[in-house]
Amino acid sequence: MRFLRTLAICLAATLPLPAAFAQSIDYKRLDERIGRLAANEEIVGLAVAVIDKGEISFANGYGVTERGGSPVTQETVFRWASLSKGVAATEVAILADRHQLNLTDTVSKFKTSLRLPGGAENRATLEDVLSHRLGIVPNAYDTRLEDGWDAARIRRSLANLKPLCPVGDCHTYQNVAYDTVSEIVEDVTHAPYADAVRHSVFEP
Repeated sequence: MRFLRTLAICLAATLPLPAAFAQSIDYKRLDERIGRLAANEEIVGLAVAVIDKGEISFANGYGVTERGGSPVTQETVFRWASLSKGVAATEVAILADRHQLNLTDTVSKFKTSLRLPGGAENRATLEDVLSHRLGIVPNAYDTRLEDGWDAARIRRSLANLKPLCPVGDCHTYQNVAYDTVSEIVEDVTHAPYADAVRHSVFEP
């Protein structure tokens, strides 16, 4: 894996703390402890940011971006990978709360490229997508995504897979199939996915 165990961590301390804990953070000690963690040979690189009372109060990089790569700094952009699934699910929950979609809506109700074996996109619900219950092999065609294939083309090709179970019956972790959520969000909001989540998730 290119970013072998490279980590990006954001520690947020934004909620009011009980008086007994309402003391300043010892950033020198924090830095030393993270430095010891980063020295572990299994850790390639690490970035830590602390947000205290809505402000970034500490940010530092440790190690390198990949073995033999450049040092991690405050400006290093990490691949956030499956952490983005939480953003996608949050956006869908917001749209459901606004009655712009329903978790029981089938994938075929929206303009998406997702095609499943036996036309199962006509039975698979948005809830099935979000909970990885599409009945196909885990991590289906992830390697094609890593090889630079167009994501929509890969999603269409999922129809050629042999199903492992009926939709909704078993959990098989997905990336390419899960990303159809971005298409659903764009179909519902009539805006690019990045703009939609920026407006309703990140800006608030």
